[in-house]
Amino acid sequence: MDAELRRLRRNLETMPEPERQVFDRARYRDLDYIQIADELDITILEVEQLMASAMRHLVRGDA
Repeated sequence: MDAELRRLRRNLETMPEPERQVFDRARYRDLDYIQIADELDITILEVEQLMASAMRHLVRGDA
């Protein structure tokens, strides 16, 4: 389990900034996609795409 947590932490640390901003707001600040889009001045579709990319990055370690 320690290896898996280290891998996830490393993937989070290397996540590109746009994805990290969306991920942070969704997971740690509990904002919905509308709030995130408003805060970052992007569309809801962009939030959805960035969140999907962030999740792929966490799982695979790439964007």
